Amino acid sequence: MSKAPIVFKSTHRIRFSDLDPYDHVGTGKYATYYVDHRMQGLRDYVGWDLKSLEAAPYMVWVRRMEIDFIRPARGDQEITITSFVREFRGPDALIECAMTDAAGKSVSRCLMTVAHVDKATNRATDWPPDLMARFYEKETT
Repeated sequence: MSKAPIVFKSTHRIRFSDLDPYDHVGTGKYATYYVDHRMQGLRDYVGWDLKSLEAAPYMVWVRRMEIDFIRPARGDQEITITSFVREFRGPDALIECAMTDAAGKSVSRCLMTVAHVDKATNRATDWPPDLMARFYEKETT
């Protein structure tokens, strides 16, 4: 039986500075929301704050993001972002993200590819098993 992925969850309120003249969140801000959500989740769910990541012999690097825009997010709206690691492929972690409004309706989706990079060589390397395990629920006996 495979273990369940840990689902990161965070809530945000859309700020005025994130809006375009039409009261929509600017396109590039979605990427910022998703990346900030994952970094907050690494701290809250995995225990990797910025200091521990700085001291680690590896880096995590967002290699690619594919964002689907479903409906606009607007000023002062509360959104919830959830995400989980769908799978690991060598140096890449494929992360599914979803943004919903307060009613639970989809606002956007994102597929984020995050690479594991060795700091000594500055090259992407396969995710070590002990690091991959941190993104899944512990098995109970």
